[in-house]
Amino acid sequence: MSDQAGVAARRRPMGHPQLVIGAALVGLVVVMALVSLVWTPFDPEHAGAERLLPPGAEHWFGTDRFGRDVFSQVMAGAQITLLVGVVAVGIAAVVGVPLGVLAGMRGGRLGALLMRGSDILLAFPGLLLAIVLGAVYGAGTVTAMVALGIGSIPAFARVARSGTLQVIRSDYVLAARAANRGELAIAKRHVLPNIAGTVLVQCSVNFAIAVLAEAGLSFLGLGTPPPTPSWGRMLQESQQFLGVADHLAIVPGVAIAVAVLGFNLLGDGLRDVLDPRLSATSPADTRTPVAGRPAQEPQAASPSASQVEPAALPPALDIRDLTVRTDGGRPLLADVSLSVAAGERVGLIGESGSGKTMTALAALGLLPDGVAATGHVALDGVPGNLLDRGERALARLRGEAISMVFQEPMTALNPLMRVGRQVVETMTVHGTAQPAAASRAAELLAEVGLPEGAARRYPHELSGGQRQRVVLAMALANDPAVLVADEPTTALDVTVQRQVLDLMVRLVEDRGAGLLFITHDLAVVSQVCERVVVLLDGVVVEEGPVAQVFADPRHAYTRRLLAASALEPRAATRPAAVVQEPALIRLEDVTRTYPRRGQTVHALRGVSLEVREGQRFGIVGESGSGKSTLLRIVAGLDRPTSGRVSSAGVDLSAAPRAGSGRDGRSGRDADRPTSSGELGDLRAALQLVFQDPYGSLDPRMTVGDIVAEPLLNPANVREGGPRTASDRRDAVREMLDAVGLPLDATERYPHQFSGGQRQRIAIARALVCRPRILVADEPVSALDVSVRRQVLDLLARLADEYALTLLLVSHDLGVVRHVCDYVAVMRDGRIVEQGPTGQVYDDPQHEYTRRLREATPVLTL
Repeated sequence: MSDQAGVAARRRPMGHPQLVIGAALVGLVVVMALVSLVWTPFDPEHAGAERLLPPGAEHWFGTDRFGRDVFSQVMAGAQITLLVGVVAVGIAAVVGVPLGVLAGMRGGRLGALLMRGSDILLAFPGLLLAIVLGAVYGAGTVTAMVALGIGSIPAFARVARSGTLQVIRSDYVLAARAANRGELAIAKRHVLPNIAGTVLVQCSVNFAIAVLAEAGLSFLGLGTPPPTPSWGRMLQESQQFLGVADHLAIVPGVAIAVAVLGFNLLGDGLRDVLDPRLSATSPADTRTPVAGRPAQEPQAASPSASQVEPAALPPALDIRDLTVRTDGGRPLLADVSLSVAAGERVGLIGESGSGKTMTALAALGLLPDGVAATGHVALDGVPGNLLDRGERALARLRGEAISMVFQEPMTALNPLMRVGRQVVETMTVHGTAQPAAASRAAELLAEVGLPEGAARRYPHELSGGQRQRVVLAMALANDPAVLVADEPTTALDVTVQRQVLDLMVRLVEDRGAGLLFITHDLAVVSQVCERVVVLLDGVVVEEGPVAQVFADPRHAYTRRLLAASALEPRAATRPAAVVQEPALIRLEDVTRTYPRRGQTVHALRGVSLEVREGQRFGIVGESGSGKSTLLRIVAGLDRPTSGRVSSAGVDLSAAPRAGSGRDGRSGRDADRPTSSGELGDLRAALQLVFQDPYGSLDPRMTVGDIVAEPLLNPANVREGGPRTASDRRDAVREMLDAVGLPLDATERYPHQFSGGQRQRIAIARALVCRPRILVADEPVSALDVSVRRQVLDLLARLADEYALTLLLVSHDLGVVRHVCDYVAVMRDGRIVEQGPTGQVYDDPQHEYTRRLREATPVLTL
């Protein structure tokens, strides 16, 4: 079956076996209950046959102690089962979900009060509550339903609150708030759809619990009163005949099991079907060329591994004709061949989806489920083909003969284990004695430049660069012959990146290890590697010495990558006119502090700057310098602790009164009388583009709905702007065309687009209401170099076309230099230098600015 056919199958219900099976089982129970309303083989409440008959031709499931037909009782009992389950779950969901959502969105004292009330209710389980209510009001079906429903409210409230907290921390909710959407609209459009799958599963689980609880209550005589049939009462009455008439217990027991299993499978299946990320096509299935990027041309002849001059040393890692395919037959890698000699540093470059990481995972035997590899992978000193080895044999090689450094150190480290112990464990699993491993771990952590005492810390207590040093120490602990580094510095600031790269090169040189360095950054490769291999769509299109390939690339794709990597400085335009424009954003001596664990954290310290209308203003600095806090204050999403802030004519200044609110703002700010109208004016004039193109778009909304969302608030629409549904659709199509996306994108979901296309969607959403100010927070840090260049050029073009004032934040001085005409450099919450971009870059006055410039990777040919 082709990959497209597989996707089509997943769209159909038959593509979800658990949904089909669950629906069939639940349908059987429903049909049985409905049919029993008009017909049963015998009267389920009155005796009419011999007692305790075994199953037979006349009475399929036999008779009970009163001579009643068991099959007829099971049919009629399905009514009680469905009624109890639906009503109990309905009560719990209708009350619990809104309480959980409210507690999650409001937080503070109200949220705590709601959840404490839920905790008190949790102390009285539904079964116990039913017993108490039954004793007070009398046993019966209604009492059981109400008690079980009330008892399940805390479960739904907790699930809803947990899901809500996760959703409201996402960038797409922040974008909705920046688009001037109210809390009720956010709950309706973002929170509820994104927690619906979890709530559905909770409904199915609680339905099963309610059915079992009703059976238990009836078993105890507190549920459905006789002679009304109930599966639970049938079980209760069968206990005295076990061993004599076992069918009296087996039949209702099987019926309960079928209902419980059916609803559980149905809930899981509905969750998957309703999630567009699981039921629609992926980017690989719907590749749409991005404007400005030519469609892939036929591959030019490129040298194969056999044509390239062999390295002087024998290969420490030798990959030949490696092909990786999905179970559906779609190739992910096609005949990839490369080698890494001992002591050699080889760069593997290409855009996301080109197959770089897949190549490394195949070499280490770490391919995900659903794909298989063929070809030959060999390690020096290890006999045979690694692809033919089992998991146990490969596990003995990983970390000892070949190691890997992953992109994100926080996810590569165990958050619950001290880092020193993790380094020790890397050695002890390969047979090193504990005392020797502990001594060696201390040496390694010192060698990678970590301070004394770092071994006793947990990963979250270290910075990103320190965590990556720990991962590097673990990878080199057993002196492997080959080190595979998969985008090891992408998540790091430029200065930390330079330190980690220098450390990695020194360590592999000292050990004589081969290095396979995977990255999309050609500037880094030019400074770290000796040879380079270029991958495009799973195929090696070019390879050779770095200097030769970068100076004289033979393949058009390599030339495009090189062109995209060279970010030329922005030409100075209209300097005099820009200076004469009034300040659209002004900050005067702004500070922002947060309480944390009894201490005060200073995010901003006396920041002052002005952004004039029409200006392209860049803010550059490392993580933790205060860039994002500054942007949130400018956008009205946070308040300063002190100082004056004016943004698009709206005063966002702090008040002098002391104290603090629940979110860390000053007491005056916590109750600040800035009207919703003022904030509405600001958010109509200012829109944001966030760093993560994956997290800033609601995965359950179509692109059309995402881009149109700012237009749903009339306050965002300028005079003569789109106010009807038809006008909004036209405005969305116009904006998608402006950012280079096809018109059919409106009906598709974010996961069906590449990272660069998603960022274009985010830009379209920000500009659809024609704001005066566009704030972009690290908009290209998560993108490949070629896509980065396209998005930066798009931002620059749109800034000119729509007369935007652009406020761009980046940790990369080269990015700011390419787009902006003015820059402020931040460090530790302060602006240490600001001025025209060319002047600051070419003649930096502050030592920190000089370090930033020197650490920024530059493509050397």
